[in-house]
Amino acid sequence: MTVYDPAIRELAALLESPEMKDVKPEIREKLENILEMSKKRHNYADEITTKHSDVLDQITKETTTHPWEEVFKAGKTSWIMPARMISSPISSQFLKFIVSMAKAKQVLEIGMFTGYTALSMAEALPPDGVVITCEIADYLKSLTSEFFSRSPHGKKIKPYFGPAGETLETLTKEGRLFDVIFVDADKAGYRGYVETILQNGLLAPNGIILADNAFSDGRPYLLPKSREENPMNDFNEYIANRPDLRQVLLPFRDGILAIRRTSEVEGKVD
Repeated sequence: MTVYDPAIRELAALLESPEMKDVKPEIREKLENILEMSKKRHNYADEITTKHSDVLDQITKETTTHPWEEVFKAGKTSWIMPARMISSPISSQFLKFIVSMAKAKQVLEIGMFTGYTALSMAEALPPDGVVITCEIADYLKSLTSEFFSRSPHGKKIKPYFGPAGETLETLTKEGRLFDVIFVDADKAGYRGYVETILQNGLLAPNGIILADNAFSDGRPYLLPKSREENPMNDFNEYIANRPDLRQVLLPFRDGILAIRRTSEVEGKVD
């Protein structure tokens, strides 16, 4: 299980540290129980949440076992892609909820990786819906194409390969309008991507943007606040300080920041 909460990681490290040898057994037991309660909380959420499809399960397993280091050493990727970049089943089910509730037909994803969330959202779309997903790594073309071919919903997915900023300009020229936009790419690029989305009118009037990793392993509230050192904090504060937007930071896994435009009728009464 990937642990995103730095407090829980700190506790786990403390229990393994030499300093614990002089701690009273009853104190150590209490600390271990606290750590176990956290694990049980996450496991319980996984157990209660609707299970993902068989194809999504296959993608998860094959992403986890894929030889990413060997691929990098062979020069097929510019960096070692960690398997932990794949989203969790809870995150995928949440995305499906949003797509379904929004009655979305047009979905944009920035950051495809192995296609897990793209296919998750495609499963919630009607037959004429489409997920346009942006990815910079050419190596993933054949891998994701094979994954998508395993599902009847794969035909709803249209990947664009190349820098996301360039793809956003292309989508603007195409006159695209998106009901749901999911951002899960390079953290330093979030602000620029969302600025372009809003300035170019790519978000539908009642559309929603979902930015993953809003907690960024605790960096926004634990580290220095500069844009260079802490791009996710910069992005979160940029969104929070825009009066034309409304947002809520959902505190599960590594955090998802949900963003929408302020409604024209919001706050008004008869």
